[in-house]
Amino acid sequence: MAIAQERPTTTVQGRRDPRLPSRALGLAVRYTLMSLLAVIFFAPFVLSFLGTFKSNQEITAWPPAILPSEWRWENWARAWNVQIGGVEGNVFSKWLFNSIWLGVVNMVTQVFFSAMVGYGFARIRFPGKELLFTFILATMALPGFVTLIPGYAFYARLGWIDTYLPLLLPSLVVPFGILVMTQFFKSLPVELEEAAYIDGASRFTTFVRVALPLSRPALITLAILQFQSSWNNFIGPLLYLRSPELMTLTVGLNYFKSQFRTEWTSILVGSMFNAIPILIIFFIFNKYYMSSGSTAGLAGQ
Repeated sequence: MAIAQERPTTTVQGRRDPRLPSRALGLAVRYTLMSLLAVIFFAPFVLSFLGTFKSNQEITAWPPAILPSEWRWENWARAWNVQIGGVEGNVFSKWLFNSIWLGVVNMVTQVFFSAMVGYGFARIRFPGKELLFTFILATMALPGFVTLIPGYAFYARLGWIDTYLPLLLPSLVVPFGILVMTQFFKSLPVELEEAAYIDGASRFTTFVRVALPLSRPALITLAILQFQSSWNNFIGPLLYLRSPELMTLTVGLNYFKSQFRTEWTSILVGSMFNAIPILIIFFIFNKYYMSSGSTAGLAGQ
């Protein structure tokens, strides 16, 4: 009987992986490039923030200085307490409040109605659905500036100039929101909704209690984008609003510029009030934004 001989075994314990140096080098290059891009993208914001503590002469000086020679903390209080003739009270806080409530209302209405329309395109069969969906997508290729003059003439006939109606009603449903929600609802398993139908749930109940909770990443992503769009809207308030107390923050900053003088420090302070809320919202809901982006290509599976 032959006795099997044991083959000598070799251990890799303690042996250095020859691929480690190349991996470490690639990782170092990757983080170096990411750090460089971060500096490039955030440098204007940092310089603008530091500019809020400078004087007008320091902001326009060349070559520019990164840090102010004297920290002027009163620039923030002066911009906040700006007074405009014919307007009582703190007009800056009114601009900020107008931007906030317009952004919130537009965000809520656009997300809800876009979700309803997107769910209909994704789950309901009706004649002409594909043609209607194609037409909605085609409107995204139409530049918004094309409709400015006809829209202004239309709203002027209705007496809506110097009101918020032209900024609210046309934005109830946006084609981009319909596209996002339609594609996301198509990626959801139909079996969950069929189970709700078997239990006696109606179409609207299934939409509210099953489809909407599952589409939370897409809803939050769309909410962030639509709030940002309404918050940064400049052409709409500039075209339709006349009274200074009705202005939003983006348009109200123009009051810091006159024919003979421009308050650059106040403009930078207002720009910080305009930029910081968007950054805070994005960093809070960043994980939902990334989650929605990772599932954007799953429609049809």
